[in-house]
Amino acid sequence: MPSARRTCRSNELGAKREIAALFLGRGSAQVLLTVAAVLVAARLSIGGFGRGDVLAVAATISITGTAEWIIHKHLLHAPEDSWTSRTLDTGSGHRRHHLDPTDIDWLLLRGVDAAVFVTAFGAVTAAWTAPLMLITGSAVLGPFVTAWACAAIGLGHYEWVHLLVHTTYRPRTRYYRRLARNHRRHHYRNEGYWLGVTANSGDRLLGTYPRHPGDVPISGTARDLAAARRGTDGV
Repeated sequence: MPSARRTCRSNELGAKREIAALFLGRGSAQVLLTVAAVLVAARLSIGGFGRGDVLAVAATISITGTAEWIIHKHLLHAPEDSWTSRTLDTGSGHRRHHLDPTDIDWLLLRGVDAAVFVTAFGAVTAAWTAPLMLITGSAVLGPFVTAWACAAIGLGHYEWVHLLVHTTYRPRTRYYRRLARNHRRHHYRNEGYWLGVTANSGDRLLGTYPRHPGDVPISGTARDLAAARRGTDGV
């Protein structure tokens, strides 16, 4: 449960320095930065960098947008009566986030949730790096650690971008400005589109990135995901 202490809201933050200070003080950032540092140190100690590491980095980057889409659509937006919601409770915090997008306690992961996610990422990473390395004739252990480190860094980047786009800070680069616009559209225009946070490649691939935002109808349930499900069920 979120703490009872009063924390500032994300729309009260505008300076990048104060956003970074808040981010670094949260449990998710502390867990993910620690895990990433440990994995980078482990990879350096293993040594023997080669083609497998290049493949691991390239593959991790290439699947980021699709992975975000799948997690967002099928875990975070899962119906309350789904197996993932009932067993893993993956959607309750995200439903609260949509109800109140600037509440930082529901915007960022808790430290324990970040630990669970990064551990799960390690298992998934092992599942695809081992066969890929064997097929390409590369060592397995080093590239696996490389890929897992990239996944941990990627999740930290996700948390940072997600916080940043919910503040009043306006990114300087066109790429991050586009991410910010698209994420606001997800929250305030239609929750079924723009599911990527750090990349929209999954949206483009899976049909949730409209050519013109105006082509997407304004949803009456973008703030209330449970109501969206009730409407689908005809309740």
